Amino acid sequence: MIVVSTEPPADWEAYARARGSFYHLPQWSECLREMYRLRLEYFTARTASTPGSAEGLQGIMAVAEIPPLLGPRRLVSLPFSYAAGPVASHPAIADELVSVLRDRGRDRGIHRIEVKSRGEFPPAGGYHRIQHYATYEVRTDGGEADVWARLHPGSTQRSIRKAEKAGVVVRRGDTIEDWRIMAQLEERTAHGHGLPAPPRRFFTEGCRRLQSQGLADLYLAFTRSGERAAAITVWKGSRAWIYGFGASDPAYLEQRPNHVLLWSAIRDAIAAGCAFDLGRVAPEQKGLLEFKRRWGGQAIPLAYDYWPEPGGLNIAARDRGILAAAASVWSRLPASMARLGTGLYRYLG
Repeated sequence: MIVVSTEPPADWEAYARARGSFYHLPQWSECLREMYRLRLEYFTARTASTPGSAEGLQGIMAVAEIPPLLGPRRLVSLPFSYAAGPVASHPAIADELVSVLRDRGRDRGIHRIEVKSRGEFPPAGGYHRIQHYATYEVRTDGGEADVWARLHPGSTQRSIRKAEKAGVVVRRGDTIEDWRIMAQLEERTAHGHGLPAPPRRFFTEGCRRLQSQGLADLYLAFTRSGERAAAITVWKGSRAWIYGFGASDPAYLEQRPNHVLLWSAIRDAIAAGCAFDLGRVAPEQKGLLEFKRRWGGQAIPLAYDYWPEPGGLNIAARDRGILAAAASVWSRLPASMARLGTGLYRYLG
């Protein structure tokens, strides 16, 4: 039996913690709902015999409706989450969840559905699977010395030592001002890459609330003289932490602040007994892909299922075509104009 509701059931979080990732937690989907004004629905699979009990919960999937900008309305599980999709106790239950989603979309006149996952289950009938992206995960079960030994000695290890020798100072941030620094650095970095940045409110309110719930952290890097050099945001699941955002001031890249920040976060993940996920990359993003490999990341293929057919930004190449052209134009906009473009971010999930 599939139940669809606009609020997560009381037993959703426990099930997500036991079987899913950070992206399956209700705190994350509720953050997306509030920050980006999205319509959100929770699909729950239960055994018919015990419809209200935790024992009856057999599968979950959160879905957001992305409003149209240039393309059609979309149902996505989940936007701004590289791998969410169904969590289920059996492939047949996952199939039922995404099949009900397909029927619900058809009934509402929505003609594009995207389900992003790690491919734990085969695609349901009518869906078309694309396997273009991978995420790279750093195993931490061997401890800090083992992780360090797997870092590339000529680039990653050397860059961490260079940052330490340069006197780069790393500290955790939790105030509104700390999160504003993250937001401002992200705006600058995203502009340089030809992309809109999330609105500042996402960091100063949404991320800060997740941090107060123990689900996010902020790492800031400062030069020896106190200049802000870089920042990263980390999502904290029960079994794996995820590298959410990374941003820096180009003036201080030579001091390698991003490397020492990432190493600090990985060390904390090791202490927490969690793997560290370096995030999604496409094969044409060769520099980023090599960066993740040099951190000892192991590739985990991602599976994106589309109904009725593949479409949208996730199937477009990053290094050519419309995305490359748009990025080139956006990176040339004045910073003040690009800042206004944060309102476009909600359409990109």
